[in-house]
Amino acid sequence: MVTRASLLLMLVSTLAFGQKKNRPELTGEDILRKGLLRAQMTISPGWTIADGNTNLYLQGDMEYFLQDKISLKGDISYFLDTQGNGYLKHNHSLFFGAQYHFPHKRFDPYIGLHPGVSLVQAKNSTFGTNENPVEYSVSNLKVSPAISVATGFNYYVWRYIHFMANVKYVHAKHPTEWGTNYALDEFRISFGLGWNVNMIKLKK
Repeated sequence: MVTRASLLLMLVSTLAFGQKKNRPELTGEDILRKGLLRAQMTISPGWTIADGNTNLYLQGDMEYFLQDKISLKGDISYFLDTQGNGYLKHNHSLFFGAQYHFPHKRFDPYIGLHPGVSLVQAKNSTFGTNENPVEYSVSNLKVSPAISVATGFNYYVWRYIHFMANVKYVHAKHPTEWGTNYALDEFRISFGLGWNVNMIKLKK
């Protein structure tokens, strides 16, 4: 009886050890390759260069790897609020462009260039003054061309989850009815957890 129990224990231990030994380890090459689709949504602060005010955005993006190091990325930012005496009432934006990656195992730094558009409305801080007696308290809501340059990294903690951090510089202008062209240049940052999945199976 003892012999049978010992043999059974040895057999179970051998099978368990063999499965653990033969189980493939997750590497960057399993994830960072052609066919990877990743996305996330974050609350992102931005700092306007012209006045130093802080703006808050709800930002989401989606990216697809055309090749192991080249991807297409689209991101959208919804303007939530501005802190301080900012001149922005609305500043929503949409960008789409390409990114180049420098993968190392699960670590994925990148740079990207993304043209796009901004939907902007500005407040008139000089409304009602003798220096600028105009009839507009806010500008008309207008679409302005924009462009962003981004850099950051993703770190893939699991086959379906990654940590991300991103910094991007946004350039745009907003002309108003009272003759002022507002500079919308700002730095925006975002970080958090994202979702990812490989759309193309890895060939064995």
